[in-house]
Amino acid sequence: MKLDKAAVARIKNATPKKQKGASSLEYIMLAAVIIVIVGAAFTTGLGNDVVDFVKGIFADATTKPTAPTGTP
Repeated sequence: MKLDKAAVARIKNATPKKQKGASSLEYIMLAAVIIVIVGAAFTTGLGNDVVDFVKGIFADATTKPTAPTGTP
């Protein structure tokens, strides 16, 4: 089955072109959004809650468990 020239041209135009600069711009915008979110979290007091939560996780992980009492 042969495709006519118009169909071939449409297929070639439908394929994405090389986008060298687009991906780096997307990464920069993603990094900026993450920086804004982290900055907002630490200036609203939520940052202290996050720090306390993480410290609690590490404190729980480093404490030695006590031996069980009673019958097994």
